Amino acid sequence: MSKVLTFIALSGGCVVPVFMDLGSSHLFNELWDAHARSHLVWMIASFFLIFILGSYFLFIEKNELIPAMMSLCVLLGYAISALTINFYGGVFLGEGGVEPEPFGIPINLIHFSSMLFLQLLALILIFKKNILR
Repeated sequence: MSKVLTFIALSGGCVVPVFMDLGSSHLFNELWDAHARSHLVWMIASFFLIFILGSYFLFIEKNELIPAMMSLCVLLGYAISALTINFYGGVFLGEGGVEPEPFGIPINLIHFSSMLFLQLLALILIFKKNILR
Protein backbone atom coordinates (compact mmCIF):
# COMPACT_ATOMS: atom_id res chain seq x y z
CA MET A 1 0.00 0.00 0.00
CA SER A 2 2.84 2.42 0.81
CA LYS A 3 4.36 1.82 -2.64
CA VAL A 4 1.07 2.74 -4.34
CA LEU A 5 0.62 5.85 -2.18
CA THR A 6 4.19 6.97 -2.87
CA PHE A 7 3.72 6.46 -6.61
CA ILE A 8 0.47 8.49 -6.54
CA ALA A 9 2.11 11.30 -4.55
CA LEU A 10 5.25 11.25 -6.71
CA SER A 11 3.12 11.39 -9.86
CA GLY A 12 0.85 14.07 -8.45
CA GLY A 13 3.76 16.23 -7.36
CA CYS A 14 6.08 15.70 -10.31
CA VAL A 15 4.08 14.68 -13.40
CA VAL A 16 0.76 16.50 -13.05
CA PRO A 17 2.54 19.91 -13.04
CA VAL A 18 4.18 19.01 -16.37
CA PHE A 19 0.78 18.72 -18.03
CA MET A 20 -0.88 21.56 -16.13
CA ASP A 21 1.89 24.12 -16.52
CA LEU A 22 2.78 23.62 -20.20
CA GLY A 23 -0.32 25.44 -21.43
CA SER A 24 -1.46 29.00 -21.93
CA SER A 25 -2.22 29.49 -18.22
CA HIS A 26 1.46 29.18 -17.28
CA LEU A 27 4.37 28.66 -19.69
CA PHE A 28 2.75 30.28 -22.72
CA ASN A 29 0.89 32.95 -20.75
CA GLU A 30 1.85 36.22 -22.43
CA LEU A 31 1.39 38.08 -19.14
CA TRP A 32 4.19 36.10 -17.48
CA ASP A 33 7.69 37.52 -17.26
CA ALA A 34 10.24 35.74 -19.48
CA HIS A 35 12.49 35.01 -16.50
CA ALA A 36 9.59 33.40 -14.63
CA ARG A 37 9.04 31.16 -17.66
CA SER A 38 12.67 29.95 -17.53
CA HIS A 39 12.23 29.07 -13.85
CA LEU A 40 9.04 27.20 -14.73
CA VAL A 41 10.77 25.09 -17.38
CA TRP A 42 13.60 24.39 -14.93
CA MET A 43 11.04 23.31 -12.30
CA ILE A 44 9.04 21.14 -14.70
CA ALA A 45 12.15 19.43 -16.09
CA SER A 46 13.58 18.86 -12.60
CA PHE A 47 10.30 17.45 -11.29
CA PHE A 48 10.00 15.08 -14.24
CA LEU A 49 13.57 13.84 -13.72
CA ILE A 50 12.83 13.39 -10.00
CA PHE A 51 9.80 11.30 -11.02
CA ILE A 52 11.91 9.11 -13.33
CA LEU A 53 14.58 8.58 -10.66
CA GLY A 54 11.99 7.98 -7.94
CA SER A 55 10.16 5.45 -10.12
CA TYR A 56 13.45 3.66 -10.75
CA PHE A 57 14.10 3.32 -7.02
CA LEU A 58 10.51 2.35 -6.31
CA PHE A 59 10.04 -0.32 -8.98
CA ILE A 60 13.52 -1.48 -10.05
CA GLU A 61 15.53 -1.16 -6.82
CA LYS A 62 12.46 -2.01 -4.67
CA ASN A 63 13.33 0.85 -2.32
CA GLU A 64 10.32 2.75 -1.00
CA LEU A 65 12.03 5.20 1.34
CA ILE A 66 14.19 7.09 -1.17
CA PRO A 67 11.36 7.93 -3.61
CA ALA A 68 9.07 8.75 -0.69
CA MET A 69 11.63 11.26 0.60
CA MET A 70 12.14 12.68 -2.91
CA SER A 71 8.39 13.15 -3.27
CA LEU A 72 8.20 14.66 0.21
CA CYS A 73 10.85 17.25 -0.75
CA VAL A 74 8.85 18.35 -3.80
CA LEU A 75 5.57 18.49 -1.88
CA LEU A 76 7.05 20.28 1.14
CA GLY A 77 8.59 22.76 -1.29
CA TYR A 78 5.09 23.58 -2.49
CA ALA A 79 3.83 23.82 1.11
CA ILE A 80 6.62 26.27 1.95
CA SER A 81 5.76 28.40 -1.09
CA ALA A 82 2.07 28.37 -0.10
CA LEU A 83 2.71 29.20 3.56
CA THR A 84 5.03 32.09 2.71
CA ILE A 85 3.02 33.44 -0.23
CA ASN A 86 2.21 36.75 1.50
CA PHE A 87 5.85 37.27 2.45
CA TYR A 88 7.08 37.35 -1.15
CA GLY A 89 3.92 38.78 -2.76
CA GLY A 90 2.97 35.61 -4.60
CA VAL A 91 -0.46 34.49 -5.73
CA PHE A 92 -2.03 31.07 -6.20
CA LEU A 93 -3.22 31.96 -9.70
CA GLY A 94 -1.43 34.44 -11.93
CA GLU A 95 -2.90 36.86 -14.43
CA GLY A 96 -4.46 35.21 -17.44
CA GLY A 97 -4.77 31.84 -15.73
CA VAL A 98 -8.08 30.14 -15.15
CA GLU A 99 -8.30 27.31 -12.65
CA PRO A 100 -11.23 26.03 -10.60
CA GLU A 101 -11.61 27.03 -6.97
CA PRO A 102 -13.91 24.51 -5.27
CA PHE A 103 -15.27 25.98 -2.04
CA GLY A 104 -13.21 29.11 -2.80
CA ILE A 105 -9.94 27.17 -2.40
CA PRO A 106 -7.47 27.17 -5.33
CA ILE A 107 -7.39 23.72 -6.93
CA ASN A 108 -3.58 23.59 -6.82
CA LEU A 109 -3.67 24.09 -3.04
CA ILE A 110 -6.16 21.23 -2.71
CA HIS A 111 -4.17 19.00 -5.07
CA PHE A 112 -0.72 19.45 -3.53
CA SER A 113 -2.07 19.30 0.04
CA SER A 114 -3.78 16.00 -0.82
CA MET A 115 -0.56 14.64 -2.33
CA LEU A 116 1.38 15.72 0.78
CA PHE A 117 -1.16 13.94 2.98
CA LEU A 118 -0.85 10.74 0.91
CA GLN A 119 2.94 10.90 1.02
CA LEU A 120 3.00 11.41 4.78
CA LEU A 121 0.62 8.47 5.18
CA ALA A 122 2.91 6.33 2.97
CA LEU A 123 5.93 7.32 5.06
CA ILE A 124 4.14 6.27 8.25
CA LEU A 125 3.40 2.89 6.65
CA ILE A 126 7.01 2.54 5.44
CA PHE A 127 8.40 3.30 8.90
CA LYS A 128 5.93 0.92 10.56
CA LYS A 129 6.90 -1.81 8.09
CA ASN A 130 10.61 -1.25 8.78
CA ILE A 131 10.10 -1.27 12.57
CA LEU A 132 8.17 -4.55 12.43
CA ARG A 133 10.97 -6.32 10.49
